[in-house]
This record gives sequence, structure tokens and C-alpha cells, in this order.
Amino acid sequence: MKRIEKLMAALLVVAFCLSTLAALAESGTVWATGNVNMRRGPGLDYSSIRTISTGTRMEYEDVDWDERGVKWYMINYKGRYGWVSSKYASTSKPSGGSGSSSDGKVRTTATVNMRKGAGTDYSVIRTVPEGVSVSYDKTAKDDRGVTWYRVTYKQRTGWICASYTSRGGGSSGGSGSSSDNRVRTTGDVRLRSGAGLDYRELDIIHKGTTLTYDETRKDDRGVTWYHVTYDGQRGWVSSRYAKR
Repeated sequence: MKRIEKLMAALLVVAFCLSTLAALAESGTVWATGNVNMRRGPGLDYSSIRTISTGTRMEYEDVDWDERGVKWYMINYKGRYGWVSSKYASTSKPSGGSGSSSDGKVRTTATVNMRKGAGTDYSVIRTVPEGVSVSYDKTAKDDRGVTWYRVTYKQRTGWICASYTSRGGGSSGGSGSSSDNRVRTTGDVRLRSGAGLDYRELDIIHKGTTLTYDETRKDDRGVTWYHVTYDGQRGWVSSRYAKR
């Protein structure tokens, strides 16, 4: 009998501890301040489950911090659990709107994909050629902090990455990244996280794509690599498949 009483007492202690921990778990409401990726874990190394639009209200059930000290919220969105970064989620309700309204014009500095939303996770609507002047009515940032413009081109409205545009929509000459800092791919080439074949593959860039680079490096074989931006991602391409 005493054994049973001791067991019951131990179970009550465990139940009390669990209920105390649950009470300590942080929960509440956040709003997306930009288009944000919901990820499988609290950090950029985790894969994206889906993208949540600016202004979306989300209930969170727990918080955690990544290795950079950035706070992440664990949310349940449309029946799925995931994590969103506090850099793009605020406990203060936004005053309204998806993205910030900002009428203006930009000119494409390379062929760029127009997407359904402000981020590379959205599907492509169409391609906008290099040198086209387009008007935008809103701007937004994706979860990497890259700016996107909502534009209308050939009666279709979508988002293009600011990395492939120059402001103002005027002549493409005279700015710091001139054609001297451009390369054109001579074949399908891998965009890598570093200047060498040992680095992780980020994307594949198709033949005939014009890219602007801001730095060059040589690998241990003496091959030159260009540091470029492609579809919102920063990476390196080999000069064996990209010519000035």
C-alpha cells in the first residue's frame, strides 16, 4: 500500500512540474512585417515550409533563439507547425497594408522573373527582359532582407527583385554597376555559396543570363569566380561558364 502511495506522490510531482513548464512557455500573437518563410526549425538553416504574406496575424506557442541571437516564434499556420523569424514578425499590430506603398519606376538591369509574391518561393508569372522600364506601387522585403517591387508589365502584376533593377527607370548608363561589371553565362552554370567547386550549390542559372558582379576571386586551380546576385540570392559563378 505504501508503495502505491509513494508512486502516486511521485506522479503528482511530475504532473506539477510539467504544468509549471507549460505555464512558463511563452505564447501570444505576432504579425508578419514582411513576406516571411515559415521554417521547420528556429534558424535559416532549416528548410522553408511555406511563405506567409505581410500583415498576416499568427498565434505563437513557443519561442527560441538561433546561433546569431535572433528570436524565433513557433506558430501553427493553416494546420502546420513551423517557425518564423522575429526580424519579420512583430508583436505590434501593423497599421495596415501588404508591403509599403511607394509609387515610382525602376529599370531592369538583367532579365528578371516576375513572381506572384515578394520572394523566390513564389511561382514565376513571366520574365521581364533587361532594359525595360516598369512602374511599381508597393515594395516589400523577403526573409533575407532583399527588397522587391510590385510592378505591372504587359497587363500582368507581380513582384520583381530589386537586385536586378535600377531606380528611376531612365537610361541604364551612368550608374556604378555599368556593363563593365557584367557577365553573361555561356552555358547552364551553378550558383555556389563560395568561390570554388567544393562549395554548396544554391541554384542553376541558365545559359544567356546577364549578371552583375561586385567582386572576383580565384580558386586553388586559378579559375576566376564572380560574386553575383541571382533571383534574390548572393553567390559565385565560375568564369568558365560566364564571360564579360
